[in-house]
Amino acid sequence: MLARTFLSLVNLAVLGGTLTVWFAFPAWSTYALYGCLAWVVVAFALMYSAWGNRPLGVGTPTATTAGPGARSAGGGGAGGPSSALPPLDFCIYCGTFLPVGASQCPACGHVGARG
Repeated sequence: MLARTFLSLVNLAVLGGTLTVWFAFPAWSTYALYGCLAWVVVAFALMYSAWGNRPLGVGTPTATTAGPGARSAGGGGAGGPSSALPPLDFCIYCGTFLPVGASQCPACGHVGARG
């Protein structure tokens, strides 16, 4: 799970807590609203930073555990790492996993079949 997915779930919990306070404790509703707005600003800053792209937890896909055609999380060649998780490398026509850098599907022969 990416950190931004976790932050999205936390955002839903914060929103639910804010609505609970809003209706259950009207005297504290202003504080809950400002707290929720502050959290949303911080969460969006984290979500769209480099931190939001990093994988969280145990069992993060790597080249040895993700299956055929998968690359390691830090791979990217001479250009450096492109993202925390690689794009899916499969043919959009037949579903066959494509080798790294392939421009044509080895199974069905379609050119530009990268998904």
